[in-house]
Amino acid sequence: MRQLYIDGEWVGSQSSAEIDVVSPVSGEIIDTVPQANGRDVASAVDAARRAQTELEEMTAFERAEVLDEVTDYFEEHEDEIAEGITEEEGKPLHESYEETEYVIESSEDYAHDAIRLFGDVVPSEWRDKFAYTQREPYGPCAVISPWNFPLEIPGGSIYSAIATANPVVFKPPEETPLTAYHIAEAFAQSSLPDGAFNLVTGDGETGASLVANDDIRLIAFTGSSAVGQEIAKTAAERNAQCLLELGGKDPIVVLDDADVEHAANSIVSGSNWNAGQVCCATERVIATEGVHDELVDAIVERTEDLVLGDPFEDGVDVGPMISERIQSKARAHFDDAVERGATVRTGGETDGLFFAPAVLDDVTEEMAVATEETFGPVTPVITASSYEEAIEIANRSPYGLQAAVFTDSLERAHDAANRIKAGGVFINETNNYWERLLPFGGYGESGSGGRYGSKWHLEAMTQVKSVMMNYGGAE
Repeated sequence: MRQLYIDGEWVGSQSSAEIDVVSPVSGEIIDTVPQANGRDVASAVDAARRAQTELEEMTAFERAEVLDEVTDYFEEHEDEIAEGITEEEGKPLHESYEETEYVIESSEDYAHDAIRLFGDVVPSEWRDKFAYTQREPYGPCAVISPWNFPLEIPGGSIYSAIATANPVVFKPPEETPLTAYHIAEAFAQSSLPDGAFNLVTGDGETGASLVANDDIRLIAFTGSSAVGQEIAKTAAERNAQCLLELGGKDPIVVLDDADVEHAANSIVSGSNWNAGQVCCATERVIATEGVHDELVDAIVERTEDLVLGDPFEDGVDVGPMISERIQSKARAHFDDAVERGATVRTGGETDGLFFAPAVLDDVTEEMAVATEETFGPVTPVITASSYEEAIEIANRSPYGLQAAVFTDSLERAHDAANRIKAGGVFINETNNYWERLLPFGGYGESGSGGRYGSKWHLEAMTQVKSVMMNYGGAE
């Protein structure tokens, strides 16, 4: 069985409980990790607290050097990491390589941006006073991440926390905890002070114990909106800072003047990347009447071209879903839509954890597939009578993560970008989209507390201090 990484050492858990890691590819147990208990969590947080001063005393350049060392580890172990992601999570191997390469590139970004996290000189009202701001860490940071991107999602929060002198206690997802051991090993081999990075594995109880610890001053959580809201309530009791990136019901709006071929390609990619198990996946397609029929035919044609199968094989586009629990929700949304009158244009069959990519037409807003996060390879198409109605439908959601609009009109592109309530709006591009230097995060139930990505992430991990110097003496 694996161990925990606490205070610079690999240690056994103080609990005898274990978690079996089951591969969605083979259905077999591929490893076992500890179910860390409250005492383990307390030890890890205490180690982080003790490391705070030493981490803060390092210069930004020295902390950036640590991230460079971590990048070197990832580059050296890229094949092993990518293959491990596919084995424990189920995404096609080429997607796992893209995730690993993205992390290698973004860790370099965090290292470079960390030494450029400037304060501001603020003009004073008085001639003999000099005022400025500086950014400082919150303190020990809990990083709790989901299973769908086991390297990329925690990586950004961990790197930005370390770069800004917030020591980390990392609790990876119970479904895909093995990738976290590469992160821990990378920091173990670096020049990071002992205790500045700690790894505790476990389930929701482990995470709850971590969130409730009074010495945790910053919580970076990515996951469901329901869990994020509970974390925010717990953190509010001691006024700890939260950075929450939560769920989505992201729409793509396709207008009559859109390039149908381009829109269809983007929709199919957005709906089926990682078997639709992405917070910013294309969860709703809203098509105006004039383009609807041609668009749906194109979506169906491209969806049927997707290859469903063993994610380790070349040419496979969609692998198995992570678990029966996640698949059953997508199945329930699909069945509910059909019972309420949606038309199945293709897909929807299941075989074990494999879910054939599906396209549903004649979807209405009374259906769960149109309102709740499905998190599976299902593309529901809603018809709008006009541009105005399409925008209204896009905004009729408690979520607001990302959205996309396909149009040939520059006027409508700008208008839609202004009117759609989401953290990101993309024109003639899939909504299942992110770049290293763009901020990532949402409105409403899709998140709060700041943005992920590059300098935005670094800023979210720091608090601002105002400094004023009176060099004129007493008046």
